[in-house]
Amino acid sequence: MQRNGLIRLGLIVAVVLLSGAIVLMAQTSGKNAPPSSAKTQASEGKQILKGKTVNINKATVEDLVKNVPLITPELAKKIVQYRKENGDFQTLEELLQVDGFNRELLRRIKTFLLLEGIGGKDCTC
Repeated sequence: MQRNGLIRLGLIVAVVLLSGAIVLMAQTSGKNAPPSSAKTQASEGKQILKGKTVNINKATVEDLVKNVPLITPELAKKIVQYRKENGDFQTLEELLQVDGFNRELLRRIKTFLLLEGIGGKDCTC
């Protein structure tokens, strides 16, 4: 597996592959030791999330479900509906306004989310 970049975010390590995919490794045990290998992580109670980054302001329901781990079809529909009713997301934290989206979920998947084309529904940009 070739790596294009490695990002450490506290107990989370994101590996950006040359294909554009992101592998997010999060430690879920109470220990503060840095991640070592995928096999060791699985045996120590760590969950590895795999997916690709998506532009939250352009993604379809299918894009969200296919590329962002932990996003269910129901939640993806709510995200897209919220965006249609309220315009582009201005911050990732605005996702917390979507029914069923909580801070823990945002913390775990924000590495897979991009904000591009921010303008809002009333923007005349």
